Amino acid sequence: MILSSVVALIPVAIYLFLYSKMPDTVPIHYDGNMADRFVSKASLEVILQSGLGCLGFIIMKLLQFLLQKAFIQSSNEHSAALSKIWNIAILVVTVVFAGISSYTFIRMV
Repeated sequence: MILSSVVALIPVAIYLFLYSKMPDTVPIHYDGNMADRFVSKASLEVILQSGLGCLGFIIMKLLQFLLQKAFIQSSNEHSAALSKIWNIAILVVTVVFAGISSYTFIRMV
């Protein structure tokens, strides 16, 4: 879970690191290979984009919690195995969300 938390914060760190190198307006939407929407690098949309990794992590943790409550008997029987599988799934989803976000920030510079 610690690794997933660190991975979730990587896009935020990239955004903060690249902020001074970004142009004042950055592309936020593409139609094919052509940027068709631009916003300020300090806009809420860009800041929220840096939180995609955190969003993936939170969604997976919430899903884990809800499924454990719904299937409490079966989760008690195989608790260690389920916990390991969930931690791997959380890491994979967090890496995907963080990767998308990180890629877009790197492309903005």
